[in-house]
Amino acid sequence: MSATEDRMVELAKRHLNLDRDLNLDAGLADSDVSSADAVSFIKRCAEEFNVAIPPEAVRGIKNMRDLAHYIDARAG
Repeated sequence: MSATEDRMVELAKRHLNLDRDLNLDAGLADSDVSSADAVSFIKRCAEEFNVAIPPEAVRGIKNMRDLAHYIDARAG
């Protein structure tokens, strides 16, 4: 697991109401996360990693691992 993925898992533990570990390969909807909470979580990740994640990019992100790859490609 990458450092970004580790940090995202920790963010999810703090900010999403999940009753199990986050599956990075599952979509947030598959993890029983509401669309409003998913949008909020993506915004929180953008703030945490200091990257812009525009709406058109969000549509292409299918799961948490995709989000981590997107962040890694734009961070720093």
